[in-house]
Amino acid sequence: MSGRLLMVGLSHHAAPLDVRARVAVTEASWRAHAPADLGTVLVSTCNRVEVYAWIEGRSQPAVRALHRALAAAAGVPLSELKPFLKAAAGRDALLHLVRVASGLDSLVVGEEQIRGQVRDALRSAEKWQALPASLRGVFHRAGESARRVRGTTRLGNHPSMAAAGVNVAGRMLASPLDGELALVLGAGVMARAAAEALLAAGARVRVLNRTPSHAERTMGSLRGSIEVGSLNTLPLALAEAVLVVGATASREPVIHAPEVEAAMSARDGRPLLLLDIALPRDIDPRVRGVPGVKLIDMDDLERYCPVDVPTRQAEQQQAEGLAAEEAERLAEWLRFRAVSPAIAELRTFAESIRKSELRRSAARLRDLTPEQSAAVEALTAGIVNKLMHGPTVALRDAAARSGGKGRSHSRILRLLRPTRGRRTA
Repeated sequence: MSGRLLMVGLSHHAAPLDVRARVAVTEASWRAHAPADLGTVLVSTCNRVEVYAWIEGRSQPAVRALHRALAAAAGVPLSELKPFLKAAAGRDALLHLVRVASGLDSLVVGEEQIRGQVRDALRSAEKWQALPASLRGVFHRAGESARRVRGTTRLGNHPSMAAAGVNVAGRMLASPLDGELALVLGAGVMARAAAEALLAAGARVRVLNRTPSHAERTMGSLRGSIEVGSLNTLPLALAEAVLVVGATASREPVIHAPEVEAAMSARDGRPLLLLDIALPRDIDPRVRGVPGVKLIDMDDLERYCPVDVPTRQAEQQQAEGLAAEEAERLAEWLRFRAVSPAIAELRTFAESIRKSELRRSAARLRDLTPEQSAAVEALTAGIVNKLMHGPTVALRDAAARSGGKGRSHSRILRLLRPTRGRRTA
């Protein structure tokens, strides 16, 4: 077994928000354009759109195919998208996946939701196609690695993207949120996290969603002053709230400048703060031109979120070291997985010789008691196990040296295994 992990995509590190919004493809759109000969997992969040694939042979043909597929799925010319696309293969891709799942690659470093998003991405992909076992295994183990990284460090204490946004918004308000009305648009994971952070700040929270019953299920276990309503009531709610958080899964903005202008005319000069943590955007950027309105989007959050304090740097450095160790463990698992068929084949061949020799000697052994026959069986099996120990170790060592390349294992297997047609003495 051979092959390696490949990642192609873009993130907040190089792609501005406008580009990320254009490439925020859905699972259905990706599957309509994904290369038919590759098993792929799409990780699409507010800060990244990345595709992971398990490939055999050279990386570049697969990279080009995934580039074309991403551009087609997003409806963006490849020439416009290509400057922002990054690729990683092999160990680099493994380390990248572990860092992503751990929250180390997030805009808010250490944010807690990404591990669940990576897990959900795998589940979604499995509903569309049968994935290579190695790709499934890599994602499962990357999730376990992320759990160890977060559990061993204080990385897991850092807030989600939504909570960080609410914290930034709270600092920008003229007065505390305590007792004030805050709107949350949407009913997904981000919306729930935003509602939870707002409740912790003492706000009265109203969650608006196209399907209120879905919002009720999502928010049901939250404690505090929370209401649920229809998104159709948004125009009136804009006139009341001091803060609005956009976190829907809509493909188009749900808040536009004209309705914000209308709401501002009924607010008696009270300012309105809008926080957009959705991708694609929930709030039309043109609302920035409405007097009395302040818009915070994810590009703004990257500037406002406090980072690089000495304690945070030390925590992140420790987490980065652990992530590198976890990626190496993952690479080692893949190497041993690659060599396992060769070891199994060699042991099967050795066992076939043992049984063949016992059958040839059956006439001479027919007078043995059951206890003596069992002793002969155990003795010959033990000899085979001891003889196979050296070749097994050699194959595992070869796997470690060769990085899991199947051709090296095959050559070693041919050297260690006797020719099938050779008779034994």
